[in-house]
Amino acid sequence: MPSRPKIHQPDDRFFRHAMSKPEVAKRYIEHFYPDIARITDLGSLKLESSLSIQPNLREFQADVIYRCRLQQDGEKHLYFCLLLEHKSQPEKYVSVQVGLYIMELMLRSVKEAGRELELVLPIIFYNGKEKWQPLTLAELFAGHPQLGLLQPYIPNFSFVFQDVSQLSTEELLQLDLSFFRSAIMALSFRHQPYLIVKYLRLIFEGADGKASISALTHYILGVAERSEEEFKAIIENTDLEIIPDVMSTLEQILTRGRKEGMEKGMEKGKQKERIFHLLKTALKFPEMAAVDLADFTGLPQETVQDFIAITAKGDKDKLLKYVQEELLADIPLNAEEMEKLQELVEKLLAGTDR
Repeated sequence: MPSRPKIHQPDDRFFRHAMSKPEVAKRYIEHFYPDIARITDLGSLKLESSLSIQPNLREFQADVIYRCRLQQDGEKHLYFCLLLEHKSQPEKYVSVQVGLYIMELMLRSVKEAGRELELVLPIIFYNGKEKWQPLTLAELFAGHPQLGLLQPYIPNFSFVFQDVSQLSTEELLQLDLSFFRSAIMALSFRHQPYLIVKYLRLIFEGADGKASISALTHYILGVAERSEEEFKAIIENTDLEIIPDVMSTLEQILTRGRKEGMEKGMEKGKQKERIFHLLKTALKFPEMAAVDLADFTGLPQETVQDFIAITAKGDKDKLLKYVQEELLADIPLNAEEMEKLQELVEKLLAGTDR
C-alpha cells in the first residue's frame, strides 16, 4: 500500500501563504467582519513581514501582520494581527499569547519617530477538530478568590475569532470564485478529507498562479489522507485546466521524497555501522574511557555512557533490548546481523574476545 506523504506543518505553511496575499486578507476581513471593513481602508493593506515578537519569545511569533489606514482619518492606522490556532487541543491560554502581540506591536508604533500609538486588532483563525471558544483574560481569572478587589488590575481585551471548521458547505460554495474561497474551503475541510476530494475541482478553481497551486497541492497532500499515487489518480479524473501544474508539483514532491528516503537510508546504514563498531571496540578494549570510545566510534559521549552503564549491570536481555530499541531504533536487522548482535552482546558480558 502506498505510503502517505509527510508534509511538515501543512496548516502553518498554507495559512501563511494564503493570508500573506493582501487580496485574500482583504476578502477575509470583508466577508467575516464587515463592520471592521467599513471603517478601514483595506486597499491600503500593507504586509508587515519584517515584524515579529522578541527573539526570546519566538514561540509566540505572529503568523501574518498587516497595517492599514482608517477610513475617517487617513493619518491613523490599524494593525491586523492574523493568528492561526490549529492545535489538536485548543490553547487555553491563547489570550496571554495574544496580549504579547498587542503590546509588542503597540510598543513598536510608539518607538518609531513621528508615529502615534496605533490600535492592534488580533484575529484568531481556527480550523481545529474540536469546537472551541477562546477565553479572555477576565474569563481565565473567573473564580479567583480576590477577583472583586483585583479585577481593575487585570489587563483585558477581546479578540476577533473565526472557527472556519463550523462553516457549512453551502456557505463556502456561495463565496466568489477566488483564491480566498480556495483557501477557506481547504482549511475548513481540514478534518473531513472526503470533502476535500469531493470538492477538489472547486478548491483548485480559485488558484491564482503556480505558487498557489503548489501551496494547495502540498496542503491537500498533507491533510487529505491520500498518497501521491492516489491523489494523482483523482486529479487525472478531474476536469481541470491546471492539471499539468498540479502534476508538476506532485512530481517534485515525489522526487524530494525519494531523495529524503535515500538520505535516511544512508544515515541508518551509518548508524548501524557505528553501533556494531561500538560493541566490537568495547569488547576489544574494555578499559577504554567513554570519551575515547565516543571519539573512536563517532557516537555522542552521552550515548556511550548510557551503553557502558547498562552493560555494567550484566543483564543480557536488558542490554540487547537497549541496543535494539534505543541505539538501533527503526533500523531493521537481517537474520545474519541479528545473530552477530547477540553474539557480541554475549561475549561483551562474558568479558572475553574469543
